[in-house]
Amino acid sequence: MTITSIGSNSLRSEIAAAPRKVLIIDDDAVICEVAEALLHENGWTAAHALSPVEALSQASESEWPVILCDVHLPGDSGELLRQLRLRYPQSQVIMITGDPTLSSMRQAMQAGAYDYLLKPLRREELLRVTELAFDRHKLVKERDRLQQENERYREQLEEVVAKRTGQLRDSELRYRTLFDHTVDAIILVSLKTSAITELNATAARLLGGKSFNLQGLSIRDFAGQQLDHCFNSDSQESRRVWQIPNLILRGADHEEHSLSATVNLVELDGEVFVQIVARQTSDLAQLAQRADLMESELMNEQRLAAIGLLASGVAHNINTPLMGIYGIAQIIKMKHPDIQDIDGVISQVERINGIVRNLMWKSRQEQEQAKQDIDLNVLLQEELRFLEADMRFKHEVEKEYDFAPDLPPIFGRYSDFSQSFVNVIRNGLDAMYDCKMQRLRVSTSSTDDVIRVCIEDSGKGIANDHHEKIFEPFFTTKPAATNGDDERPTGTGLGLSTVKKLLTPYGCRFEVESTPERGTQFTILIPVEQNRCPESDEDMQDFAN
Repeated sequence: MTITSIGSNSLRSEIAAAPRKVLIIDDDAVICEVAEALLHENGWTAAHALSPVEALSQASESEWPVILCDVHLPGDSGELLRQLRLRYPQSQVIMITGDPTLSSMRQAMQAGAYDYLLKPLRREELLRVTELAFDRHKLVKERDRLQQENERYREQLEEVVAKRTGQLRDSELRYRTLFDHTVDAIILVSLKTSAITELNATAARLLGGKSFNLQGLSIRDFAGQQLDHCFNSDSQESRRVWQIPNLILRGADHEEHSLSATVNLVELDGEVFVQIVARQTSDLAQLAQRADLMESELMNEQRLAAIGLLASGVAHNINTPLMGIYGIAQIIKMKHPDIQDIDGVISQVERINGIVRNLMWKSRQEQEQAKQDIDLNVLLQEELRFLEADMRFKHEVEKEYDFAPDLPPIFGRYSDFSQSFVNVIRNGLDAMYDCKMQRLRVSTSSTDDVIRVCIEDSGKGIANDHHEKIFEPFFTTKPAATNGDDERPTGTGLGLSTVKKLLTPYGCRFEVESTPERGTQFTILIPVEQNRCPESDEDMQDFAN
């Protein structure tokens, strides 16, 4: 099947050539005439309506990319705005008012208005906002066109995939089901190289690994010399099937398994292989133990599959209404300087804007995969500021920061260090969950070409017998899940193992000092020389590799 684009070029051209049309809705005919004249003079096609009923009638007869609508109309102007947004979602509605209030503007924005204009209408502002709304209209139409085109592509791709999958399923499903689900271990070994070329799930469990990791290894790594006679040319001439009642395989986990095996030679695509079909002779207790290990492995894989990441779209959506609020507050301040509380509103809007900028900056940095020079002081300060969204961290935790000046930069991926530092900090916060004194200290220092990042908490500490396990995947002393009434922190046991995996390639070392019931000091030591910014193209290629 060929995947085609249906009418995409013509629709794209239609969007680009969209007529510059404006519908003006106001019960004051003079305002309508003035606005029409200004817009006609600048190349716009304009019409007007004096009531909501007339407006809906005109909107149904023609497409209006931009609609200017008075806030106060006979009847319910809010209902008119909702009807326009519901019926004509691509049209951009600009509200007009001579008496702006925070409440009316907020309601207009919540109902879907693009922007607002103040009476009396000023030519420059009218043309500027109308032009921006028209550009937004074209972008919305292009977005909808792309979504429709992507949906067609997706449907066509699904048809192609379904057809090809069906063809492959019929030919391989029976073989793969029998091969992978048989209780016998099946191993296919190259006669020439003694390398494992194929094995089923049962064999992989016996050998203590994953199929793709075991393929290519020599069978002698697991069976020693027990099968050498099957690879001997003299034996091959005399017989092609061997019965081995007590074959001992030693897995990668050093566990030994006693098997009853049948070994024979098979020819596939002109090459001869040694096929081993074996079944355990151990007792039922050993079989039950293997089943428990299998169940544990599946649970671990499910935990890994449950991990996800952040998105920054919320920040972009907040910016537009936030700037609307900010603009209205500034206008109110100019018109009514005697209102004292308006400065507080402006201050809070600026504070929210700072939080949004921080979120957007963090999102961009987290998505950047290329290595860059990183100021660890700035990174830590931004991550700690981002954690202020946690009310317990903000209000209940006593925080102490000590960042060394002139810290040398580190050349690496921002997300590697940000994720690692946040994982350690969150471990400290979780450890202090129900402690009377909750104190977090974060400091940086640089000595002997090593940067030290120290994160210290006053939590419950680490038990002595747990020190060697803290970097193991899935090791945790926190519950995996709690009921709705239990607010205790939960965990998967992947936090510190992720830290070690991300930072070990940078040559980082870790020092952990902890006293039960008194707290933990976690120090990350980062070598500076090893992580300097490469100065030549050759050095850059080495870093990329």
